[in-house]
Amino acid sequence: MTLEECKKTFKKVVIRGRPIGIRLACKNDREKLIRFYESLSVETIYNRFMGVIRYFDPYVDSLLRKSKAIVIVAEDEEKDEIVGVAEAVGDERGAAESGIAVLERYQRGGLGTAMAKILVEKSKKLGFKTLYGYILSHNMGAYKLAKKFGARIKRDYGEMIRIEIPL
Repeated sequence: MTLEECKKTFKKVVIRGRPIGIRLACKNDREKLIRFYESLSVETIYNRFMGVIRYFDPYVDSLLRKSKAIVIVAEDEEKDEIVGVAEAVGDERGAAESGIAVLERYQRGGLGTAMAKILVEKSKKLGFKTLYGYILSHNMGAYKLAKKFGARIKRDYGEMIRIEIPL
């Protein structure tokens, strides 16, 4: 993918009075992505990763080099700062594990939904048949977002549930 292709904005939204562009992540977004993950609260990190992570370099490097990965970023265009990430990483069965994280000050404004719509569209185009993810049972925001896209609970592990969205 060329720099021009990955800088193409799919959608522009206004969240909390801020102009946000939603686009594919580029390899040169590496440092911004690391800063994004490092600036998340411990609670948001725990909700997204089901644990606390200190160093995001290996995670971001892995995301950016996978051939069967879609990484969508939401960028505050005035601050030149990534404020949300939605990702889907494909497996050998034609499914993709997905996850979304949004900076706290941008949460509950529709950004997760806007990124999820694009992630679903891109996942279908890439040929994925299912998106799946793991949600902590107390994370009602993530659960409600997944339900908007037809998610079904596939497995209940107590504190954690596995959801699947058929594409």
